[in-house]
Amino acid sequence: MNILSQIADAMQVVLNETADAIARKTGFIKRQRKLKGSDFVKTLVFSWLSNPDATGEEFGQTAVSIGISISPQGLDKRFTSEAANFLQKVLESAVVTTIEAEPVAIPILQRFNGVFIQDSSVTTLPDCLAVIWSGCGGSSPKNTSSSIKTQVRIDLNTGKLMGPYLQSGREHDKNSPLKIDSLPKGSVRIADLEYFCLDDFIEMDKNVTCP
Repeated sequence: MNILSQIADAMQVVLNETADAIARKTGFIKRQRKLKGSDFVKTLVFSWLSNPDATGEEFGQTAVSIGISISPQGLDKRFTSEAANFLQKVLESAVVTTIEAEPVAIPILQRFNGVFIQDSSVTTLPDCLAVIWSGCGGSSPKNTSSSIKTQVRIDLNTGKLMGPYLQSGREHDKNSPLKIDSLPKGSVRIADLEYFCLDDFIEMDKNVTCP
């Protein structure tokens, strides 16, 4: 099965059965409604795929296109703290879904029990979210108090992607949820100096495979 088929099949489950189950578990859906958890997730995902700056009107149009009858105002009322928690749990479920692409066909990499590339990216958020996702600050008086960092790692030998995992933007990369002790013995990790940590080097030394 190729990577696109894997992603399509996995996302079908996450955006439907998994989303509905999480909606009930988190309390986003407390009783049977016209708008199910999966409807809410698909409306947002499909709208943002079409336009990252989608408006309430565009959300409503997307909802109609997938068979959901709800006004933009009705949809807007669903943007609550429960919705935020629900969406984060859905993302966490998607993250742990294993997706593997075609491995890089370079013989020298096969000498290792995994060749892992790791990096992070920071996205600025509105200042009002600083109580949840703290930022690094900056010279601008607006939209510098909150940001979110996403951590990812990919194994070039298998094509397996790990992440994105979320952190506050001000968190240092060496505190990444992708811990060094999760790597297999005899593997290689490639990361920039932001991940420099003496404790990690000690841990990696334990995993050295002698010839």
